Amino acid sequence: MQNQTTEQLREKLAGKSKRQLIEEMIVRSPHAIATDKMVQALEVFPLWLLLLAHEHPTKIWLLDRDEKPSSAAILDDTARQKRWHSLQISIDECEGLTDLVDNYIALVVSWRTLLVMRHEFAHALTTFFSPETRARLKALYEHALAVDRFVEPLARESIGEYISCALSYYFFPDLRAELAATDEPLHALVTAMIEQAEELSAQLLAPANEGEPAAR
Repeated sequence: MQNQTTEQLREKLAGKSKRQLIEEMIVRSPHAIATDKMVQALEVFPLWLLLLAHEHPTKIWLLDRDEKPSSAAILDDTARQKRWHSLQISIDECEGLTDLVDNYIALVVSWRTLLVMRHEFAHALTTFFSPETRARLKALYEHALAVDRFVEPLARESIGEYISCALSYYFFPDLRAELAATDEPLHALVTAMIEQAEELSAQLLAPANEGEPAAR
């Protein structure tokens, strides 16, 4: 996930907080409560990952009650016409979606559920996986298929859903325990990924050319 140097990303961070990065990714929110809920959902992710998503860039469109995903202006016609998962569900049957549109990642989701918001953001993070991580994930997913071992049916749909379920589960203690009990190798991989991202985040906060982390 280290696609750019720490110094390059430190310059882009420019002292911004997690909340500032998240708010700058939100291009539409129905109200302040929705914005605060999205911040709450994403603040658990390491600063390094939030900055990578911010710089890609990622655009977040928060849906209000009774609004359909297809109404999001950040989507294009290709995204609206897609069929999703093995059941071939339409866009407006999805709780949320993440897709590559033009030169940005479009994330469209209701603001009401932390798990779904974290799940969709996890899809955005798969953009930054290294070839080694992708290969490891492929092997774990194929093994999970062979032994029929998934934390939920959605995780069976694809490698992307497999890792996004795992990443979103990681930030809820009860669901993280379920992930560890169900698929320990995947839990171990996610743990290693988050720990590496936290280490890189600490480097972002360290004064330039110094080894000690900056005061928070």
